[in-house]
Amino acid sequence: MHFLYLFLALASPQAPTPSTPPPVTIDARNMPLTDFLTTMGTMANVNVLLHPGIQGNITLAVRDANWDALLDLVLKNYGLGREMQSNVMRIAPLVVFEQGYKQQAAVEAARQIVAPLETRVYTFIYVKAADMAPVFSKFLSPRGVVIVEPSRNMLIIRDVADAPA
Repeated sequence: MHFLYLFLALASPQAPTPSTPPPVTIDARNMPLTDFLTTMGTMANVNVLLHPGIQGNITLAVRDANWDALLDLVLKNYGLGREMQSNVMRIAPLVVFEQGYKQQAAVEAARQIVAPLETRVYTFIYVKAADMAPVFSKFLSPRGVVIVEPSRNMLIIRDVADAPA
């Protein structure tokens, strides 16, 4: 019976827990930056995806340095950034990340423009709907509209389907 429990524990899909990399001790002169970054990934047991524009050499001498702090300092020194997805660390120039975020924002804005509108009705008992309209307005997309129906103390909100209001 114990074997069955062990088997289920091993077979269940779980995300690997990231381990804390040991302190780093490196003495390198004119080491290619790409080699340094892949070595750092190996130390942390993560896969590394490097942007093709990464180039240059690094010279450093560190003893018992924190892995995260050392990597962040080197990346900052070379104008690079990193992002983690699962167990893959992507390293690229900061400009590449900035362009990617701008493209994602543009795609989201375009999606909001063509997304279908949804109507929601909120009825209030202990507060006036007119007092709540400014609060709800803060959470609407640019296409959102709040209509106050004072005779029934209701708010009628028309907005993009996934807006929070």
